[in-house]
Amino acid sequence: MYKRTTFEEESARKRIKGRVLVTLEFDKISQRLEECSRTVYGRELCVEITPTSDYDEVNEELTETNETFTYISKYGFLPLGGFPDLRPALKYAHAGGTLSMRQLLDTASFLRSVERLKAVMPDAASDMDGTVLFERIGGLVEVSSLEKDISASINSEDEMNDRASKTLYDIRRNKRELSGSVRSILDRVIKTNEDILQEKVITIRNDRYCIPVIADFKGRINGIVHDTSSTGQTVFIEPMAVVEINNKLRELQSAEEAEIVRILGELTERVLGSSGSIESDMSLIAQIDFCSAKAILAQEMDAVMPVLSKDGVIDLRKARHPLISKDTVVPVDIKIGDKYKTLVITGPNTGGKTVSLKTCGLLTLMAMSGLMIPAAVGSTASVFDRVLADIGDEQSIEQSLSTFSAHMSNIVFILKNIRGKSLVILDELGSGTDPDEGAALAVAILENLRSKGCITLATTHYKELKAYAVSTDEVVNGAFEFDNETLMPTYRLIIGRPGSSNAFIISKKLGLPENVINDAKSRLDSDEYKLGRLIEQSERDARKAQSLMDSNDALRKRLEDQVRALEEEKAALKASKTRILNETRAEQKALLEEKEEELISLMKEMRKQKNNSSADEALAEMEKVRRRLRAGMEDLTDDSRDDELKDKGLAGEVPSEIKIGQEYYVPSLQMTAVATSLPSRSKVVQLKAGPMKVSVKIDQLRVMTKEQQDSSNKASEKKKKQTPKVDKTASKIRELRFDSAARTSSELMLIGMRGDEALSKLERYIDDCSLGGIKSVRIVHGKGTGILRSIVTDFLARDPRVESYRPGTQGEGDDGVTIARLI
Repeated sequence: MYKRTTFEEESARKRIKGRVLVTLEFDKISQRLEECSRTVYGRELCVEITPTSDYDEVNEELTETNETFTYISKYGFLPLGGFPDLRPALKYAHAGGTLSMRQLLDTASFLRSVERLKAVMPDAASDMDGTVLFERIGGLVEVSSLEKDISASINSEDEMNDRASKTLYDIRRNKRELSGSVRSILDRVIKTNEDILQEKVITIRNDRYCIPVIADFKGRINGIVHDTSSTGQTVFIEPMAVVEINNKLRELQSAEEAEIVRILGELTERVLGSSGSIESDMSLIAQIDFCSAKAILAQEMDAVMPVLSKDGVIDLRKARHPLISKDTVVPVDIKIGDKYKTLVITGPNTGGKTVSLKTCGLLTLMAMSGLMIPAAVGSTASVFDRVLADIGDEQSIEQSLSTFSAHMSNIVFILKNIRGKSLVILDELGSGTDPDEGAALAVAILENLRSKGCITLATTHYKELKAYAVSTDEVVNGAFEFDNETLMPTYRLIIGRPGSSNAFIISKKLGLPENVINDAKSRLDSDEYKLGRLIEQSERDARKAQSLMDSNDALRKRLEDQVRALEEEKAALKASKTRILNETRAEQKALLEEKEEELISLMKEMRKQKNNSSADEALAEMEKVRRRLRAGMEDLTDDSRDDELKDKGLAGEVPSEIKIGQEYYVPSLQMTAVATSLPSRSKVVQLKAGPMKVSVKIDQLRVMTKEQQDSSNKASEKKKKQTPKVDKTASKIRELRFDSAARTSSELMLIGMRGDEALSKLERYIDDCSLGGIKSVRIVHGKGTGILRSIVTDFLARDPRVESYRPGTQGEGDDGVTIARLI
């Protein structure tokens, strides 16, 4: 039969426990995490943290940790102070007890802290809405009325506020009045008996007001003796005159105590009524503080959220052991589980092999616990069903275990407990016994683990394991680099290459005599010695290659910086050129506008004074001049606009949609045009530029990006402000002299021009011909696509100065020219 398990039991079954946590020093991470917690509730979860093999649970916990990390990085620490442990008080209240003032004040502090924590949710951190962190904070229940009543009723753990109830207020008011009466009576008694008193003071004995009387004169005071001094020389007597009042005070004292007990009981009942909400808040606060502690620990470690894998892939980039100071630890890259399942690491002692093994194992356990890991962004951690490790010398005299036996006991345990996808970490595999037997055992153990699909990292000095890694699929060598020149390890792990133990070099560094080292070398097998030399040579070559790569990278970066600087300089020069051209156009346009206004002014004066046909002719001539000036200004504006759109269109973007009436730039035609149709099935758009119509595909159009539009708008505003103003002065018409007949030809060449350029040039040409008295003109536009011919004929048809026009005949240029006659 199948055994039924609850969710909690299944979750507990997937937890990784045992000595591997101590071996890989996860218990120390738990201690550091506990130090980062700020409430007793979260602290307990930190102490109990263990890795789990449940991928979904790990993914959820990592996401929660990252959310809290993001919040703390942006907005600071969560307000988690002021959450006392209310569980003993609630348990006592549920058992029928009445809470003390201290316990009620702790309850009020807890409720105030809940309100303070919930206050982080409004607009200040709205980007965190929808996160698990804010869902938990939003789930907190505020019991503000209970907190206010407790705070208003209790001043301190020893004092109830007079206003806690009307009855208590009345009792304490009566006590104060009676106490005043007692003191008045006793003051009179003291004044009349000063000679028999030890001191002229009023004291309290057994909660009753008394006066200190010399023992020899106690009979002179009619009253009750309540106490005697330690020397017997003083007796404390309650005069009969205040006995009745003291009795009333005792009654009021009892009534006060009873009222306080009643108020405490009432507040306790209210706490019990809200105990469900309080207990729910305690659970949520535990989770919030737990995630906060994990985020704070991540900040201290400069940790990142790893990419999570369920396939056994580990790719740690610049990983650091979290228990070694960030100032001294050397980052290491470890990759396994993708192309190879077993990594055999070799290299010198003190070269970093064991630390790297622990780093890989510990970071894996941290990720499986929902903790961020101290590594570079993009690192990958995997969730394993088992994490098993044998690291360090566990020799035990008490258990009669040698180093080899201790290692072998651990390996036997590991082989018995492999389940599913397991991560196995073995340090100095096969050491502590005969080298040949140890190497054979090591190879057999690695092969067994490989056959079971384990992800295995093992360190060794045996050459047999290096050979096994070279000749076996899914097994690869790794070496920790050693610098033979400085005689120091570099702590850099090189994947795919076996390492050398460098025993002779290290021994020489430590002072072993040269003759002993040479003798040792002579006793080596020649093949082994050659292999060692080859490995050393390969390490040197690899370092040189790495040095060259680093130099190339630095050179490439410098070249990229220089190219970027040149591009920026080129853009700045281009912008400067455009600015100068625009300023020049603006000056020319301003000058033309000035001349146009002068002409208009003169024309107005002449219209007022005209009295003959010669004045009409002069006005007609002046109107022609004004039209030419206007054409010149429009041409300057068009040129400026084309330059602007050309510069920005080339650097713009392909439009995402086409809107009829919107202006687009066509780089291939170097012109701007307005869309007159939506795209066809073949993504062709009809455009119009003046009288010219063209068909262009969408991918040949450009529009300015948002940034370019903003820049253009700012530039336009700035240009408006900076447009030079020319002082306008009156001038005479005789200053405008145009020798049109002398400089105007009877033929106009338009071939090769853009549509708008040809139209502007044609209009100026007709103006010049009219002024110069030229009646017959020949306009050469070419045959081509017919665009220029259409522009010419449309203009001639609309211009009243044109009497007639026709296509050229044979001998005149056929359809490539148009012959026009002017009035």
